[in-house]
Amino acid sequence: MKPPIILARGKNTFLIERFEGKLHTHDGIINLDELKNKKFGDEIKTHLGVSYKILPYRAVDFFKHFKRSATPIMPKDIGAIIVYTGLSPDSLILDSGTGTGMVSAYLAYFNKYGEVVTVEKRKEFARIARENFKIAGLKNIHQIVGDVFFIADGFKKEFDLVVLDMKDDVKFIPKAYEILRYGGHLAVYNPYIEDTREVYHKMIKIGFRNVESFEIVRIDYEHKRVGTRPLTRIWHTGFLVIGRKI
Repeated sequence: MKPPIILARGKNTFLIERFEGKLHTHDGIINLDELKNKKFGDEIKTHLGVSYKILPYRAVDFFKHFKRSATPIMPKDIGAIIVYTGLSPDSLILDSGTGTGMVSAYLAYFNKYGEVVTVEKRKEFARIARENFKIAGLKNIHQIVGDVFFIADGFKKEFDLVVLDMKDDVKFIPKAYEILRYGGHLAVYNPYIEDTREVYHKMIKIGFRNVESFEIVRIDYEHKRVGTRPLTRIWHTGFLVIGRKI
């Protein structure tokens, strides 16, 4: 067993990058050196005797444990992009607006025989994303720091999927159409409905077909002895517009 790994107790989880030093938790202190003699499925105890389960670090852990810079797109929306664009595991993908790297990471994870090209013009955001990719062991991500409007002119290959989570996304739509291969998809994420409307009409005007504009709302439920009901919070995060070059 090698790092990174996850230590879990109930809903509390910790990402461990090195088997050395000490981890301070509300349940006590864990001597991380003890992990060198453990395997997945084993438990490790704090100095107060509280046990934590040892789990492998997987894609399900990305959203909770990636270091943050910008606010990331939620897993429910990333999942929609993957499903509605029919992502295949040998795709060439452009992700513009790397941010934390959440979208690129999930696309790369499910695109194991392909490549994700991700562009971020803010150097600090790119640095944090690079650290996340390294810890996650994702080697099929090619990261570029710069302005995608200039960088896109240098692309020599056509993309199967372009994902935009960036300012001035409407202005980039014509270029996205140009660099997509026939049958490829464009997916645009926006936190505001006014911008989403503008993206939708621009995509249709440029020539995209089967254009869909929607949001995905997550509602959590609580299950008690007296019955089941939705929790008061509703997980709305943003809007998606997805279209195809055909």
